[in-house]
Amino acid sequence: MLIYKSSLHGFIEDIDDGILTEKLNNNMINMVNKKVSKNEVNSWNNSLREMRILFADENIDKNIGIAIEYNLPRSNKRIDVILSGLNDEKRRLLIIELKQWEECTKVVGQDMIVNTYVGGGKRNVSHPSYQSFAYGKFLSDFSEVVYTNTNIEIQTCAYLHNYNPELHPDIIDLQYQEYINESPLFFKRDLKKFRNYIKDFLNKGDNGNLIDDIDSSKIRPGKSIQKQMRKIIDNKSNFLLLDDQKVIFENILSFINKNKNNTNKAVLIIPGGPGTGKTLIALKLLSQCIQNNFNAIYCTKNEAVRNVFKKLIIDDNLDKKYTRVTIDNLFYGSAVFSNLIKNRLDVTIVDEAHRLINRHQYTKIDKGYNNQIREIICESKVSVFFIDEKQIVTTKDIGSINEIKDQAILEGISAENIILFDPLLSQFRSSGADEYIKFIDDILYQNKEYDLTFLNKFDLKVFDNVQEMYDEVKAKSLNNSARVLAGYCWDWISKKDKSLNDIVIGDFKKQWNLENYKYYMLEKESINQIGCIHQSQGLEIDYAGVIIGPDMYSDGEKILTDGSNRVKTDKSIIGLKSIEKNKADEIGDLITRNTYNVLLTRAMKGRYIYCTDKNLSKFIKYKLWNIEV
Repeated sequence: MLIYKSSLHGFIEDIDDGILTEKLNNNMINMVNKKVSKNEVNSWNNSLREMRILFADENIDKNIGIAIEYNLPRSNKRIDVILSGLNDEKRRLLIIELKQWEECTKVVGQDMIVNTYVGGGKRNVSHPSYQSFAYGKFLSDFSEVVYTNTNIEIQTCAYLHNYNPELHPDIIDLQYQEYINESPLFFKRDLKKFRNYIKDFLNKGDNGNLIDDIDSSKIRPGKSIQKQMRKIIDNKSNFLLLDDQKVIFENILSFINKNKNNTNKAVLIIPGGPGTGKTLIALKLLSQCIQNNFNAIYCTKNEAVRNVFKKLIIDDNLDKKYTRVTIDNLFYGSAVFSNLIKNRLDVTIVDEAHRLINRHQYTKIDKGYNNQIREIICESKVSVFFIDEKQIVTTKDIGSINEIKDQAILEGISAENIILFDPLLSQFRSSGADEYIKFIDDILYQNKEYDLTFLNKFDLKVFDNVQEMYDEVKAKSLNNSARVLAGYCWDWISKKDKSLNDIVIGDFKKQWNLENYKYYMLEKESINQIGCIHQSQGLEIDYAGVIIGPDMYSDGEKILTDGSNRVKTDKSIIGLKSIEKNKADEIGDLITRNTYNVLLTRAMKGRYIYCTDKNLSKFIKYKLWNIEV
């Protein structure tokens, strides 16, 4: 979507007349329903004046087209500046990422990430070369007018007009060179160099014709990305589907294919418990939809899930550079749908749909529905929701089957196009032990339908000493396949003072791993700290130790919960104090049980449990071994 488009001549006039930022601001409000912050207006004023100086060279053709804040299709990402023109009759597009940074530091161990001051504080963000390269790769992969026309060339770069790399050289560190070579950086003292770069690439203007063609182009996956998806997903043995996974996958795919030429929207809901393969099916479905020429994405609110699966896919491929960009252009969070652009996607595959939320309407001009379920349905011809209602773990989570149905009806979808599939039942996580999942269902929800045959093939132990449990889990972590998790019942005091411990139980003292949550389930050092639900939900490991905190206890006959024993900073229970007490207690009880349901169903080979409440430990032992303790 074009927020602003002109020739360089028109751009310079708008800058000189002092009306460019006003045009941008008005267009952002009218076209994408976004209120522009004062900081963003200041950013426009500063960076676009620098571009005005850049284009002052009389040998830069003023008929070159320019777009500012180009809204990239099927996302809320915006390209700062695009230039279009010709060179030897080749149609050319130059993508420019603008940064006002004055310094940054490299982040070791994270691909193409730097740390700099943005948004009021220091944060880890993508390297500018990677950002611009990824934008160009998106257009090459998905814009039909680009990948079907050999006469179109795209180049990308970044302009850091306040930055001196001699003072702050981390931006050009060796770990970033792979992308800098593809998408060069220009700095404070590079004005002449950048001008020459533009003149070499675009020696004649086209008045923005190529920008218009790309903006009106169909968004469909090209042959290159289809080939890539076959290589990184379909040809991998760890993406094979089994039993009811295969049946449900084929049923979903068949419906999507039959619905291809149908103008009616549809919503598909696939329930499934822990370890039934929801994410596996979702990823296979993404690959097949891309290969069938659908404009499809994978979406999950849970950033940890996105990060881990992206990293696993990337690290498993030799061509990491292109794989990384491809995956980034296919994996999205749930916050990208608030523009309410109807049917901009053919298929949205929503994993962990139980974690979708109601967004708060911060400004009057925000025309999003707030409800993320309805926003996804609005922007997708077919929405596929994978869901486990027993994994709703915060007061903000709204992802229930009934809520999805209700929002689909509000969006005008007919009942026959709201399809609830049979639940995924076969359990592939806990050594195939469906009975273990039923056992957890019984102790947490009193379902009373289980037997103990899983004890023959699943390593389950209940410890009276937390240090002994931790030591046994650590002994299993030689292959980076074990973690210790806990309910959020201890304050995160080490965030401000690294010398302090968060979780203290007698002589046992450990810190939360919240500071390094992004790849907690992958990084070897994670075994030395304790993880929580936000780092583990939707993921799996071989062995897990679980510390059940004082928010869950037993009276000797059943399991009870006490939300007051969760830390006061726990945002998962925010808002309970504002509602009627009985209802608040009911919601808090369910969230606590669901939290431990998630923690207790992450492991494939063994689960080790420690309870701070001794009666709860006795209760579980009795249920397991009929032992009076």
